[in-house]
Amino acid sequence: MEEAKNEEGIITIDEQKFDMDFSGQHTVTVTDRSGHSMKYQLFRGVHLTPMYKIEILQQIQGFRMRPDDIYFTGFPRTGTNWTFEMTSMLLNGKAETIQRAKDLIELTPPEELVQRPSPRVINAHMKMSHSPDDVAALKCKVIFTLRDPKDAALSLYKLIHDRPSPYGRYQGSFEDYLHLYLDEKVDYNGIFEHLKDAEEYFSHHPDIPVHFQCYEDAIKDPVSAVHALSDFLGLQRDDNLCRAIVEKCTFSRMKIDKVPFAIKMDGENVLYRKGIVGDWKNYYNEQMLHDYYRVYEEKLAGTRFYDLYARSERNRRTWHKRNRSFCSETQHKTQMY
Repeated sequence: MEEAKNEEGIITIDEQKFDMDFSGQHTVTVTDRSGHSMKYQLFRGVHLTPMYKIEILQQIQGFRMRPDDIYFTGFPRTGTNWTFEMTSMLLNGKAETIQRAKDLIELTPPEELVQRPSPRVINAHMKMSHSPDDVAALKCKVIFTLRDPKDAALSLYKLIHDRPSPYGRYQGSFEDYLHLYLDEKVDYNGIFEHLKDAEEYFSHHPDIPVHFQCYEDAIKDPVSAVHALSDFLGLQRDDNLCRAIVEKCTFSRMKIDKVPFAIKMDGENVLYRKGIVGDWKNYYNEQMLHDYYRVYEEKLAGTRFYDLYARSERNRRTWHKRNRSFCSETQHKTQMY
């Protein structure tokens, strides 16, 4: 068995060195079928990067939200940085780069979040059931980002593969990593647990206004995506502003504009890779797809998310039809608060 190589690298956020603190963590080593391994901390049964500090994680559920906070959560690599930027620009009323990294609740000390002016846009990768209790109590608006799990898996692998990080230097193949992903032994236990948990949470809290931000739809028609975000936020539609935000938030622009505020490992910006749809087709073979869809069927059957990324095009059309109706209902509810 190959132990994860102890290469943490230097991490910077907003050009400031991020000081690691592993104290109090329950550290585990996950090993793929070829013997390559990674280090995680296990927090409340969930695999998380060791860069998250226990003292911050333990304060998340008790974090005091405000009624006008926007809470948005999505599995890593589902367009959360993009969504944070667009949402913040809409609330600011101007298409100007946000001069900081997104406010990730797992990473940002609560005392910093408290200083943010309202309305705050608070991002998380945590499962909905691990979100602040006030999200449900105050019925905060929730934006939930979605992306094809096949692309999300590939993007997460590229984020950590063969670079010094808190995980160690993972040098396994993508095929080996995919098996860990399907076995729920990667960040946040993988996207399927994340989606199953969201299904249960939203079912138990039907009065929470929710907007589903689908990565593929936003890539295909970004103007409509920004319009939908603006409407969900209850803002007066400004078409000129929406178009300006779309132009400012293209992948190529953000990759340059957000450099000073990005998370970097040894000076390399790790947040922005390709920003395209369907790159998974270049990496999955038939056996990998067979294994993937077997788990997909097992984990997501019966959830509201199943149709979106199922094999059948008919399923995907059905999901979009239902989602439009759901969003209309939640937007109507939003106006009553």
